[in-house]
Amino acid sequence: MTKTRKSVLSALIGCLSVILAYQPAMLAEEPSAATVDAKLPLNAVLVLTPEFCATKFKQGSVWTTGRETFDVGKMACTDLEPALKSAFGNLTVVSAPPTSGDAQLVLVPKFTDTHATTSSFAFANREMDVFLEWTVKDAAGKTIWLQTVQGSSKHHMGNMFTHGHNVNLIVRDSVKDVADQSVAKMEASAELRKLVPGKTTSAK
Repeated sequence: MTKTRKSVLSALIGCLSVILAYQPAMLAEEPSAATVDAKLPLNAVLVLTPEFCATKFKQGSVWTTGRETFDVGKMACTDLEPALKSAFGNLTVVSAPPTSGDAQLVLVPKFTDTHATTSSFAFANREMDVFLEWTVKDAAGKTIWLQTVQGSSKHHMGNMFTHGHNVNLIVRDSVKDVADQSVAKMEASAELRKLVPGKTTSAK
């Protein structure tokens, strides 16, 4: 090996040693997303009224594509509470908007629309979208966050024997998705994070 090649090799080894030495420190300075606590340390009240839980959307015609009923409210009143509990320090569920109390946030959901594609083939995929509007008020009753969240899912159309089961599946997964999407948007909301004691705007 020539003298020049030895010098180049020594230089490369030296650079590599420096990089390896600093790498642990560099990694330690960058917190991973998993270590960041996105939960809002607030007392929230989720309002699930009987009217909301009974929300249904109908689609189709008895004489053409067939009449379908999407029971989104019933599914939402099962899925929203466990999903939103992961987003707040404390979550209480009530059946009517509170008139008083120590809630820092009052969360009021409302389904605005639901639609599913159709197909004449049993094993063809169909897609469903649900739209959930959130009105979030502070302790004084002022609306501080108003947003519509979309949830989606996909399942087979099904035949005359399996169609009803597949409708339940597509509704279940769409509502679960809109619940998850709602959690993500609330955790990322600058308006909601402004209410955290000792915090200023810190949107992700």
